[in-house]
Formats: sequence, C-alpha cells, structure tokens
Amino acid sequence: MGLFRKPPTPEEIEKQKRYEASKVRLMDLHKTAKTIFYIDEVTTDLVSHKFVLIGEVGKGTLTADEHMVIYNCEGLAVGTMTIESVEEREERHFIPGRTIRTFCFPTEKWNGYLAGQMLIQTG
Repeated sequence: MGLFRKPPTPEEIEKQKRYEASKVRLMDLHKTAKTIFYIDEVTTDLVSHKFVLIGEVGKGTLTADEHMVIYNCEGLAVGTMTIESVEEREERHFIPGRTIRTFCFPTEKWNGYLAGQMLIQTG
C-alpha cells in the first residue's frame, strides 16, 4: 500500500463516465415513473408455459393490460411488454417470517427478460 495511486487508465475513465451517466438515467426514471417493478427472477409457469416475471413493485401498482417499458440496470430501454395478469403470493421461509412476491405474466413472449431489469410505466 503506497501513498500514491497510479492515474486511471482510459478504460477506467470511460467506465466511470458510463457509470455516472447510468446513475443519472436511473434517478430520472425513479422520479418520473408512475409504476416500477423490479425483476428478481424470470421463469416459465409449468402449467401455462408462459413467462413469469417474479419481483417487487417499488412504486405504484401493476394492473392487467398495462403497457410497460423494460429497462436494464444502466437505465436504458431494452424492450416493451404488456401485462396479461398479476398475482400476489405469500411465501413462507425457513427463517421466521413471510414474504409477499409479485408474479407478473407478460402477454408477449420475449427472450430478453433478465433478473435485474425494471418494468417502468411513466405518465
């Protein structure tokens, strides 16, 4: 551990600029969004064979037939979707306590859903 740090590389400078720009985009989205849904898990329903987005509603409420924009973790739009149905399920854990998770069923089939994305409706 020396007293002096070596200067950042051009790659590190570019990465820091991208990070700062992402932070600004994400803060703006959180301020202007009517509804935010954070995707924790993406799976397929065993009965209906439909995509299921499992996560938490961070702002507003999800409703059927709602049109949403999909954003990645950098705050960039990567797609759109419409909600077919929403279901709240209570889950019990081995650790004392219960959690309510939101299950969102999109109407469109799209292979780009990933954990860490957000569904956002502005307006």
